[in-house]
Amino acid sequence: MIDTNLDHQKGTKQPNLLLITVDQMRFDCLSIMGHPVVETPNLDALASRGILFEHAYSATPSCIPARAAIMTGMGQRSHGRVGYRDKVEWNYAHTIAGELAQAGYHTQCVGKMHVYPARNLCGFHNVVLHDGYLHYNRDKSKTLQDEHYDQVDDYLQWLRRQTNANSDITDLGLDCNASTVARPWHLPEAMHPTNWCVTESLDFLRRRDPGKPFFLWSSFVRPHSPLDPPQCYLDMYKDLEFPDPPIGDWVDESAALNGAKDPTSSFTNLPKRRLDRARAAITR
Repeated sequence: MIDTNLDHQKGTKQPNLLLITVDQMRFDCLSIMGHPVVETPNLDALASRGILFEHAYSATPSCIPARAAIMTGMGQRSHGRVGYRDKVEWNYAHTIAGELAQAGYHTQCVGKMHVYPARNLCGFHNVVLHDGYLHYNRDKSKTLQDEHYDQVDDYLQWLRRQTNANSDITDLGLDCNASTVARPWHLPEAMHPTNWCVTESLDFLRRRDPGKPFFLWSSFVRPHSPLDPPQCYLDMYKDLEFPDPPIGDWVDESAALNGAKDPTSSFTNLPKRRLDRARAAITR
């Protein structure tokens, strides 16, 4: 989602640019798109004031190549990423942030980048990073040079300053891809990563160079797993009936049965109660 309808300084010809992205949110999970259960009043308001693209698709559905397309403006044939593969360096000569910086913009990303190395600026003047859920940088044997999340994740550092030095982003016991298990967020809502991303984005707007137009990318991890919404959002949907999810003829039924006992399995056959709870949590 891009919103260019923000005030900027008199005499500045270029518009301010705000790019908001979320991870693993279906296009139809908006009340403005007619979903029978999901309520998204704030997103609906943005859509009603702008242009709603009802038939826009990502050429590659997985995270890294989709982000490369956003970052470079190129399709997968040109940017070279066609699936999920970690630890491949991002060394593109031209990025949206880099080009805007050269054009006089003050550029900032807040939240998830999913690039390598993790602290690669990719043309931004600054990045306030929350990438600590990535498996490749959660190996406890890694050092600062190896990009262990203890060192590279800005949200984690902030969380420990607010709570204690032993706090971790997995204290709820949920793996970053354990999409079958849902639990309410255990700390004050203001400490949730989603709230942190909003707060840090607003802080950039407060501290930005007022003599330049800005490009701000607010990049949210959620509704991607872990499924840990604040209690009030889980309660909004926990007792509602959702329409049955579509199941195509491409589904591997045997793989689903084999993964039924593993909460982190990519292919599983869930009991209805757990499925309903997971869907209530991801709808937050």
